[in-house]
Amino acid sequence: MHGTKNPAKPRRDRRRKGFSLLTTTVCLVVLVGMVGLGLDLGRMYIAKNELQAFADAAALAAAFELDGTAQGIIRANHVATAGPAGTPNRWHYATQNVGNVQVDFSTISTGNWVPASSVGVAADYRFVRVVAAGNLPLTFMRALDLGSQRTVRAVAFAGQGKTESCGAGCAPFSPDAPNVANNLTWGFTPGQLYALKWAPPGQRREGTLGMCQGDELAGTPKPHGSDRGYIDLGQGTGDSGLHEAIVNQAFAPEVLRVGDVIDVVPGNKDVAPALNIRFAQDTDQMSATWTAYNARGAGNGRRLLEVPINDPATNQVIGFATFFMQTSPRPVCGDGNDACCAEFVAPRAVISSARAPAGTELGALYRVRLFGGGL
Repeated sequence: MHGTKNPAKPRRDRRRKGFSLLTTTVCLVVLVGMVGLGLDLGRMYIAKNELQAFADAAALAAAFELDGTAQGIIRANHVATAGPAGTPNRWHYATQNVGNVQVDFSTISTGNWVPASSVGVAADYRFVRVVAAGNLPLTFMRALDLGSQRTVRAVAFAGQGKTESCGAGCAPFSPDAPNVANNLTWGFTPGQLYALKWAPPGQRREGTLGMCQGDELAGTPKPHGSDRGYIDLGQGTGDSGLHEAIVNQAFAPEVLRVGDVIDVVPGNKDVAPALNIRFAQDTDQMSATWTAYNARGAGNGRRLLEVPINDPATNQVIGFATFFMQTSPRPVCGDGNDACCAEFVAPRAVISSARAPAGTELGALYRVRLFGGGL
């Protein structure tokens, strides 16, 4: 009959509405949970990147402090823990200090890590590992009973890695080895002054500003003819190129390896102004000698020169060394007819460092770089 009502239809509609409400509620809970989980995971990802940035910077800064001494280990440990100078030691959106930092050292880049307290003889400890960790509070994961926090970690390995070639980073000078057969220092004496630039042939008289005392005492052979001590690392043979190579390294450097014959830049060049500019770029212009400079620890390394050493008989590179521009007992350079002298520091070098190398290999050249990281 057309007038008869169906009492089951409203009940079916009510049941459908109830099921839809229940389904919507469950979906909303799942959706909110997924969004919340994504937000917490995103915060963990950001925190990991913050800690990784700290670990990378701390490891690199610490590696520059290593110099083969116990004091160098102490400095490196402090820098790695506190973070490099001028870099905020913060994470978690820059709201918290990185308080959990583990620092270890090694003579190789791949293992045998020990804490600073376990380093005996510091020589050859060229690598540092920094592990930074922090506890990140959770929000949505806590509501889902997945824990109230997660530990986030990051690790970085850095060190003075040996390199076989000198180009960018080396100064365009090549001191003559006083004694090539000496397998400890090639006859150089730490603390003595040796020629970066020789005086003109007629001015190379002992006891004058035309000679450096270390060369006098060692009996270093005077170079022949127009050889004055500067070399071509790719900057060319002009005054402006040599100036840029000394001060800014604004040139396309050529690769220079042990055994290569040095390209000598002939004639007199006005290198004193360039050396003075580089000297003035250092943050420690007061310390007269390398010992004082190193102990004070206020310099940025601009007064240090990493240079190839040559066999004066063949002009071949026999290794690399570190020299320091003194202020006393004489200036680096006098006038154009004087020698330019620098203090011998070590028969090895670390490019762009304010410290002596941590390695012990004669003539080795090192560059500080990251060797790995992650977690």
